[in-house]
Amino acid sequence: MTSLGDEVLPAQPSDYLCSRCPVFFGMQDWQKDHGSHLKLDFHVCIDACFTQKRSANSHGADGPDPPNPTRSVVISDEEVARMEAHVLACRGSLPGRGTKRKKREGDEDGYEDGMRIPVSTLDACRESFLAADEKREKASTRFFADMGIMALLCRHDCVLWLVKKNYALALIKKLFEHLPPTMTIGILYDIACQLECSCLKYQLLKQGILSHIIFSISIFHAYGHQWPCQLIYHPRKCGGFGLSDGEGCERLWSALKMLIPPLRVSGYHQQLFVLNAQVRHLDGKNLNTFGEWLSRRWTRCQTKKSSAEHALRQLSVDEANICPEWRAQVEHQMKPLSRRSKTNNDEQISKILTLERTLSNLDDSVRALEMQLYECTHRSKVADTLRRWKASLGIGQLNDLQQLRRSIFLQIRLDAQAVKACLREHLRQRKFEIERFERSYRQTVNEHKLHVHAEASIQRRNPTIRKLITTYNNLCGEAPAGVIAPHSISPTGIFQLDVDDDIWQDVGLDGNDMAPPAWLADENMCAAIKFQLEVDRCNEERARIMRERCVLQEWMMAEWDALQEARTRAEHVYDILSHLYIVC
Repeated sequence: MTSLGDEVLPAQPSDYLCSRCPVFFGMQDWQKDHGSHLKLDFHVCIDACFTQKRSANSHGADGPDPPNPTRSVVISDEEVARMEAHVLACRGSLPGRGTKRKKREGDEDGYEDGMRIPVSTLDACRESFLAADEKREKASTRFFADMGIMALLCRHDCVLWLVKKNYALALIKKLFEHLPPTMTIGILYDIACQLECSCLKYQLLKQGILSHIIFSISIFHAYGHQWPCQLIYHPRKCGGFGLSDGEGCERLWSALKMLIPPLRVSGYHQQLFVLNAQVRHLDGKNLNTFGEWLSRRWTRCQTKKSSAEHALRQLSVDEANICPEWRAQVEHQMKPLSRRSKTNNDEQISKILTLERTLSNLDDSVRALEMQLYECTHRSKVADTLRRWKASLGIGQLNDLQQLRRSIFLQIRLDAQAVKACLREHLRQRKFEIERFERSYRQTVNEHKLHVHAEASIQRRNPTIRKLITTYNNLCGEAPAGVIAPHSISPTGIFQLDVDDDIWQDVGLDGNDMAPPAWLADENMCAAIKFQLEVDRCNEERARIMRERCVLQEWMMAEWDALQEARTRAEHVYDILSHLYIVC
């Protein structure tokens, strides 16, 4: 046993977890497997079901409601209440869920502490999911005592715990109480980006727990998130999750859907009893099919890996460049977007003028002090700052900044440059999101549903792109006579992203001509990155299946030995009883 603060944690996964899923937790000695090259020791999925409700109408459940006599997988209300109190204490007077963060005009985009995606992306993801949740909650609390249940499942669809509230933190805390403190787990959740941000911002979980969690988004929900969010949280792009989809909870809700009508009018304890009975039934079915499940996953993994490797060999791409290009793509598309400002143009020019005067004074000082080292260092820093400010304006040659200080055209140019940068990023994100579906031609029913869901999520962002085009073209039309005006962008065919489109031309905006990166302009490199990611996930899946096969064998051997020992003891007791019967 080890301790984490005031809590005593096990050195092995608890017997309870082993009873829930022997393939994940049935290993005899977890420490000997700790040196595995797998990034995650195991991963789970979390989701809520809002159709499993219990009516608040007292006339709907007037019958007897005795306490549930069976061992329950549902977390007690007392534990949930303690977690609720902890969350309220951590949040304090800070804005809570549903409070929209106010943006001041001119504020630069950035990062929340510890997060890898910009604040603008987090805000967009939160706003896309918040409205529907608020409407559902307002409609439910009026008529129902319980608004649904939330489940924590392993990747084999075994239920670990249920909670009768939409409370993922209670499930996560409960899980870590049954695990060694050095285990690293992955959590697939439909709004994992918001959950991780809240945990970091308000310190909702202890650092010893949070440092051993890698968050990801279940595949079906990933396409409702912004593209930068998908780069970090999509399980096919986030290392460690193999080919798991994180949709085990959806399969559980499908298996429990026949209970919705009777449980709607049941008593509190009756609902617990029925849910636990159904979960035990599903446990028995899973236990009988673990071998088939591993065989099926192995075949699927080998097929996908073989197909991806074959496609990768057909591309004329140096494999050594694929991973660096992928890292460069992620780094570029994770950058905060520049924002338009009606007031900071003068401030930028004023800062540049001030820096130029400072640089001139430092030149005199350097000459007077015979280029002493500390003055040279200071001058170098100021010169670098000056170059950055000039680059932010997008002006190649500035002959007379003092005359440009009140230039209306300069302000328009800065605004147009910021709008065009945002427009490019939105179009790039859309291109990478929709590329998968443009190439698919054979789909199963589930794949078709995923296709429709993802395509609808992408199409909802089209009005934002069209609005940016209109704003940019209006700014181009405000250019005064006698200057090189930026080219306007035609909305026709804008989503095709041809190489000759005006979206890539920076005439009148920037004097710097840079070749586009391979991850954006080279179709072979784009395809190679996709196939390489698929190969990497297949390798992870293959290693995990091999480990799970060994764990299942260990568990079966231990079960067999226990059965044989019980049989031997029973025979011995039978012999004793027979002897006593004869004597008597």
